[in-house]
Amino acid sequence: MIKAALLLFLTGLGLEAVEFKSTVDMNYVNYARSDAQTEVSGDIELGYENSFFESKMVLIYLYSNRYKEKKYIHVNELYAAKNVGAYRFELGKRIVYWGELEGYNITDVMNQKNYLLDPFDKSAKLGSWSGTLGRYFGNDVLEAGVKFYEEDLDLTDQGTPYYPLPLPYTSQLHLEDERYTPTVYVSYTVTSEETLESESRVILWHGYDMKRNFIPVDHAQKLAQYAYRVNKALFLSHIVYEDMIFKLEGSYTQVIGYAPMSDYWQFGAGAEKSLYDIGGIDMTLYGEYYRYFYEDDAKVKNVDISEIYNDDLFLAAKLNFNDTLSSEIKAGMLYDLGNSEKVFKVEAKTRLMDRFVLHGEWLRLLPEPNTLLWVFHDQTRVQFGLSYTF
Repeated sequence: MIKAALLLFLTGLGLEAVEFKSTVDMNYVNYARSDAQTEVSGDIELGYENSFFESKMVLIYLYSNRYKEKKYIHVNELYAAKNVGAYRFELGKRIVYWGELEGYNITDVMNQKNYLLDPFDKSAKLGSWSGTLGRYFGNDVLEAGVKFYEEDLDLTDQGTPYYPLPLPYTSQLHLEDERYTPTVYVSYTVTSEETLESESRVILWHGYDMKRNFIPVDHAQKLAQYAYRVNKALFLSHIVYEDMIFKLEGSYTQVIGYAPMSDYWQFGAGAEKSLYDIGGIDMTLYGEYYRYFYEDDAKVKNVDISEIYNDDLFLAAKLNFNDTLSSEIKAGMLYDLGNSEKVFKVEAKTRLMDRFVLHGEWLRLLPEPNTLLWVFHDQTRVQFGLSYTF
């Protein structure tokens, strides 16, 4: 009834195309060291367009029966876009995906992660108030953008399985400048379809970094995030050769005026190979290597999930069973070559009937002392659930 009413209302406004989609995900999560929980999460997506512009709104929600902070409902995307000749404008609260690698995207710096949903899911992101202007030159794109606002960031409750801090946390953000101090970037994307199919992008960034430090507040009784300003140079590229894809991501970050934080480099390279019809199954293999360099080793370390990817090897495989149920299995391992720290993850899903998907996941952490993951200790998470899309 609600869907029909929305469609009728929007059609009455003279819209030429309306899209409504919603997903509800019911999930049971069991932890080796913490209480199990039941979660209900999902999104409601509304998109529409007419002859003048297009727009999109996405509402997301999460409810946990056990953990207080894992409860929210908010608008994650709300933006309008317009094409004028070779130009495209976008303005509003948006999620942007920058990156090529499968395990972790070094260059994906526009949006903060949604740690309440899942700190180990790179697609769990929060929208940012921003705007872009793009100019197309055939298949190449010149883009300029601005991020208008820095949001507070919630973490899970103290005592939950993935609480990363030794003290209570307050989500009120502290900043080097103002919340509304703009972050700006310019990028250029080059696409080739001649001898080798490839796409490369260079991004120059000035403003707040997505990585933040943690500082003591309230007479050192709590910790809060501190946002500092940087200059960044980012590069991402992929080249397709027969049934292989070669990928590269890298960044250099110059900290402008925040003395506790060192300048740093990040680098990742990998390859993806597809094998088809092996006993009716398609297989994709991934191999990637990550490195993180600090220019001053005496300064602050291990405050962001990106720092896990330092001298790490990521190996993964995806099996697509090519059946009518769209069944697939993904398995991956992150192995630290320096200290033997390991993370294992296996995911599986299959369709039930038309709109239901049954899914499950096994996650295993084997951290080493003096690392970012050590605060979680040896940890196993097993979850399974059912999602419904309408």
